[in-house]
Amino acid sequence: MRLIAVLSVLALLGCTAPHMLEDQAAANLVVRNVRVDTAAIAGVAGRKMAFDVPPAQINADLTQALQRKLLPISQGNADVRVTVTEVRLMSRMQEMMLGGASYVKGTLTVTDATTGRQIVAPTAVFATSQRVRVGGPIGAAVAPTAQNDYRETIEGFAQSVLVRLSPRNNAIVAADSPAIKAGRVKLAR
Repeated sequence: MRLIAVLSVLALLGCTAPHMLEDQAAANLVVRNVRVDTAAIAGVAGRKMAFDVPPAQINADLTQALQRKLLPISQGNADVRVTVTEVRLMSRMQEMMLGGASYVKGTLTVTDATTGRQIVAPTAVFATSQRVRVGGPIGAAVAPTAQNDYRETIEGFAQSVLVRLSPRNNAIVAADSPAIKAGRVKLAR
């Protein structure tokens, strides 16, 4: 049982979001539109909340989170599309037995706003909530509410997309690059 919990934590710690673009390309990426497609899901899987979260609400919540992170502007040069394939919150039984983290799975595509050419081909994205939980009664006792777990999981996915489309924090990019201006990366010192 402990081995499973340790392996789960190690697997989650190893799930860092890779950067998808070369640093210079990412530094010049300015998001124009963010579109989320939730047609492939029926709602939240796993833990059930006091209220069901329909796909339309997941779409609205994820769109807002991505817009807060990616800061789209009408003069942008790229369109971001995320097709959600699963939103799963940890169930009470999983919290009691294994621990781990809730997650969102989807496909990320980025296209040039002018030509429609793919900048990032459809790529699978898997991101967890920022809160990893240990199993057992203590883990279940300190677990967030379903609503907070849902919110943290949506935010974790949006943060993962941001990291994937941004230059590395220690990258050398122009001080006036769009990524610096948008606050998606900080200047190397």
